[in-house]
Amino acid sequence: MGKPKTNLTTERDKAEKLRNMASASTANASEASTLQPVPKDPIRRFVPWVSTVLGIGYILPNAAITVMLAYVLTTFTIASQEIVIQMGGTILFLIASLLLMVLGVLIINWGIRYYTNASCREVVFEGIVLASFYLFCLGVGSALLAPQIGPGELLLVVSPVLIMVSVALYATPSFPYRAIGALLGILSGGSLAIAMFCLQPLKLAFVNWNTGWENIPFLGPFMSLAFSEGLVMILGSITASVHLLSCGSKTKSASYALFSIIGLVYGISLFIGAFLLSFSLLNIVWKAHWLPPLYGLPAWIFSVVIFWSASLVMLEIGGFVLILISCLGFVFVAKDLFVEQGKS
Repeated sequence: MGKPKTNLTTERDKAEKLRNMASASTANASEASTLQPVPKDPIRRFVPWVSTVLGIGYILPNAAITVMLAYVLTTFTIASQEIVIQMGGTILFLIASLLLMVLGVLIINWGIRYYTNASCREVVFEGIVLASFYLFCLGVGSALLAPQIGPGELLLVVSPVLIMVSVALYATPSFPYRAIGALLGILSGGSLAIAMFCLQPLKLAFVNWNTGWENIPFLGPFMSLAFSEGLVMILGSITASVHLLSCGSKTKSASYALFSIIGLVYGISLFIGAFLLSFSLLNIVWKAHWLPPLYGLPAWIFSVVIFWSASLVMLEIGGFVLILISCLGFVFVAKDLFVEQGKS
């Protein structure tokens, strides 16, 4: 018969087992740390770059526009009620340019928060409300500066109010109210698109001030081609409604695909619009010594217009990068749909 195990041998076996378990858990932890899964959203790393370029592209050109509009105000002499009305419209356009600069800052902030997985809901809400107030200022300013108030001016005043109401309904937890907000958002997006098709707001301020601005291809309210912005407004309102009311993964993929379409359309419009306006501004600077609209103005105005033209390069870069990230979005949506079909 063998010798019975002593207490010392038993304690040694227990200690050895504990050491083996500890080493195994350490090995598993190190292996898990080296084999971390790849993030599911590779586009996330590009979002801060796109938002920063677009935000700066909103800030710099509108800084030049603000200086130009401030100079326009100094050229008015209060001699009649019509001139006072023109001054009021110009002041509203100046306020709108300042608001769009603040919106550029919010876009940069949203990109950083999205990249760090922080809550973006408050920033998005503030951005939509600020953009609505910006459009409202443009609408009232256009109504004051236009020779006669048409459907474009009226819709540009009414649409921002509808957008703010729809956003308030979106934020409620009740599904029926959210559905009403979605329908109201689509209605406001359509009415805003019609306003953009009929009107170029910023052109009114410069055309009423001086001749020679008629042939300048002024951009839409959000710094791209006005026609394309109207299309983006319609698609954006539909996409926001689908994204907020959807609950299935396939519907979410559809909303992400729609977001990619919006980014592609807006990116192309942004690139082309900024390119055309930039060269048009350089053309009037080149002719400034013998032709309006810059003929006879102080020399520092030329520098402001040149800065305006040069700053549009940021929008061109932003449009190009937005096109690339939208194409990547299509690729990842198609890949997710392929994976889901394989699982089913």
